[in-house]
Amino acid sequence: MQKIAIIGAGAFGFAMAKIIGDKHSDKEIFIFDIQKDYINHIAETRKHPVFHTKTKLSNNIVASHLLSETVENADMVLLAISSVYVRGVINNIKPMLKQGVILLNIAKGLEQKSNLIISEVIKSELKNFKLKYYICSLSGGMIASEVTKLNPLCAEVACEKIAIAKKVSNFIENKNLRLDVTTDIVGVELAGALKNVIAIGAGIFDGLRFGESSKSAFISFASRDAQKLAFAMGAKKKTFESGSQAWFGDLMTTCFGMSRNRAFGEMIGKTGDVTKAIDTMLDQKITVEGFRTAKVAYNIAKRKKLDLPFITMIYKVLYKKMPVQKFVHDFIGNC
Repeated sequence: MQKIAIIGAGAFGFAMAKIIGDKHSDKEIFIFDIQKDYINHIAETRKHPVFHTKTKLSNNIVASHLLSETVENADMVLLAISSVYVRGVINNIKPMLKQGVILLNIAKGLEQKSNLIISEVIKSELKNFKLKYYICSLSGGMIASEVTKLNPLCAEVACEKIAIAKKVSNFIENKNLRLDVTTDIVGVELAGALKNVIAIGAGIFDGLRFGESSKSAFISFASRDAQKLAFAMGAKKKTFESGSQAWFGDLMTTCFGMSRNRAFGEMIGKTGDVTKAIDTMLDQKITVEGFRTAKVAYNIAKRKKLDLPFITMIYKVLYKKMPVQKFVHDFIGNC
């Protein structure tokens, strides 16, 4: 791979540009974002104006305002964008994609209107695409700030073709980052999406100051719901075992670390005000994927007639104004 395109210069897109650029100084690496202030600042200083402000990108990173300049002739297109934007971006870049391109998704969410996982969204947009392409997903316990600090981290790359997953893994991983590979792209994407929903519930317990024991109990029970839903959607059981970085590693990171979904839940636990928590995150230019995913997970479970009491509770807090005190009461009642 000689040219890499990164679409999205947010916290994680910038972090991925950092580790890929540092490893591959001889490659063309472009990063694009619709936020012009991000691109201008990166182009001028090689630093981000909002996230990881002390981190500097390597000199071979090109910050571009042009989607065509970024994507054309790219061997791999890394989609570092919120799940809500994936369909539109794929539609826009479709004419620019080359034969054999790898589309690497790092969004951890589900599409709200269609209830599809991200790889299925991409496939649906490329339904009549004439050239060969490969879809991969990267997921695991990787908080963006810890990626830029080059902390020792682990995650997984999933692709229906294991050789492509290995190719992506070998290209990205470094001495501080280990990437396992799997063909279970459905399981990896659902693991990344559903753990965000659980993290919101975990954050509510933090906001209510019930302590780690109460939060851990909730995570344990809510994990059953997530697994039941994932298996009903075609995920492999191995992906949801304790040794899985896409599931267990990411679940622990998101529920106990400084993650945006847990922080969002904590705000709700403290104030009981979902709207205020959403507005606070928007002011900080932070996307909370678990908010949308909770509704999608609830709708899928309802359609499949699955009893998922703990995911249902989170959905009701977020969309039906369930008081956080009742959330805790119902949790105990469903244990």
